[in-house]
Amino acid sequence: MKKGLGIILLSLVIPLIGCTPDQNNSEPDPLDPNNRNPEMETNTNSSQRDQLGFVRYTQDEFNQNNAVEPKEIRIDRNEIADMITRILLQNPDFKEVATLVTDEEALIAFEASDNVSKEAAIDNAERTAMSILPGYYTIHASNNRSLIQNIETLHYSVTENQDVDINPLVQEIVDTMRKDD
Repeated sequence: MKKGLGIILLSLVIPLIGCTPDQNNSEPDPLDPNNRNPEMETNTNSSQRDQLGFVRYTQDEFNQNNAVEPKEIRIDRNEIADMITRILLQNPDFKEVATLVTDEEALIAFEASDNVSKEAAIDNAERTAMSILPGYYTIHASNNRSLIQNIETLHYSVTENQDVDINPLVQEIVDTMRKDD
């Protein structure tokens, strides 16, 4: 009877010993939240880095990093304007698109094909911008082809002269877009 009990105990204990974590493993488990490697999270040399965007901080880490070097939260307006324009041009109903992104507004002027209604094209342009921009942006879109040149001129006038006040110029384009509706 004692032999049988010993065999049963051994048969239960041996599998449990095999299930214990390997203490000699030099590689930390990347899925274990206790084994975080902040250097690995910020490795910019990884070719797979562009596949996912991920950041994780504790409140203490955030406060410590922010105290040393506070970071501004900003967006790249040129990059966003480029994204909006490229996405719209993937639709064969858009022939030409000009997009200007300010700190509060997005202006989209386009030429659409005859296959799409004015309202549908404007709705498509506005929804595309809404899917990319933060929610506080005001989005204006128009199929008035002359506004493509106006938006481009506004962009280059600011590029050439940093002191120009763009607000009245943007407002003039917005007013023209509203008249077209």
